[in-house]
Amino acid sequence: MNWKTDLKLADIDAGTIFEITCRRCRLCRHETQATLMCQEFKDSYIDEVERALKCKKRLCGGPVRLAMNYGDMSEGFVGGMA
Repeated sequence: MNWKTDLKLADIDAGTIFEITCRRCRLCRHETQATLMCQEFKDSYIDEVERALKCKKRLCGGPVRLAMNYGDMSEGFVGGMA
């Protein structure tokens, strides 16, 4: 059991951004929860959405990996030893 089998797509905030990465060609794209809900995934768990999505690159169509994007990660680590 992990977060993909525990959460339904409808349980997640509408503004949440998912990173969708192809496992074959490594093409990466981002989609919001709202755009995925507009497709046929209204009552699906996250792992079912991951299995149903395919790569959008022409002639690839490979399986994808779904990851949640947690806000702005551009700040980096700020810290040091005392």
